[in-house]
This record gives sequence, C-alpha cells and structure tokens, in this order.
Amino acid sequence: MADPASLPADPTTAALVAALRRDGVEGPVLVVTTDDTAGGLAPVWAEAFARVGWHHRVRVLACPVDPAEIADVAADMITFAPGVIVVAAPPDVTAAVLGMAGADARPVVIWPSAQRTGAGSATPTD
Repeated sequence: MADPASLPADPTTAALVAALRRDGVEGPVLVVTTDDTAGGLAPVWAEAFARVGWHHRVRVLACPVDPAEIADVAADMITFAPGVIVVAAPPDVTAAVLGMAGADARPVVIWPSAQRTGAGSATPTD
C-alpha cells in the first residue's frame, strides 16, 4: 500500500505534512484561522490530515482578536492536545496564538498564504 503522504493532494498542504513528518511532528493538528481563510482551506486541510491519519480541529477567530476567543483557543490547546498548531491568520491573530503556544512549547507552523506583510509570506516558526 502506498504511503498516504505520497498520494496527490494540495501541494502546499502535502508539503507541510511531509515536512512535519520528516521533523518527527505528529498530529493531532489544531488549525487557528479566520473566516476568509477557513472557507477555502478547511476542505484541503481535512483531506491532507486524513491521508496520514491525523485528527484535526479548526478554530475560526475574528479580526481583531477577541480575548474571549483567545481563551477558547487556549483551552483547546489543553483539551485537544495537538501535536502541532497551524496558524492561517493575519499577524495579530498569529501573535496571539504564538504567545499562547509558547507556554506549552508546542510546534507552531504559520500558513504562508495567510500572512499579508510588505515582504510577502511569513515562514514556519517553532
């Protein structure tokens, strides 16, 4: 049987999963995103993570960040116990998630197309 990660999938998501696996990171995956990003990418994430048997959860936050929503995401970081957190959101949401994740030393990957900065895309962070 073929390795599920080698099957055709969205190239960006497939590359992300392959890099995580190469680095020894495993699911489950907590994805933190915004409405405008979630609509287009949630099905892609679901397919890619299912291919390698990783459970995932998508949390959608509003911009600007509501402190109550951040508290909910922080609770998910404890109860869902993700092996990795993927952030597909603008810089203010990303900063909030990085602040929460740093306390638990969980790996955080920033989804490149979600960061809109003057220089283009952000790079993965751990």
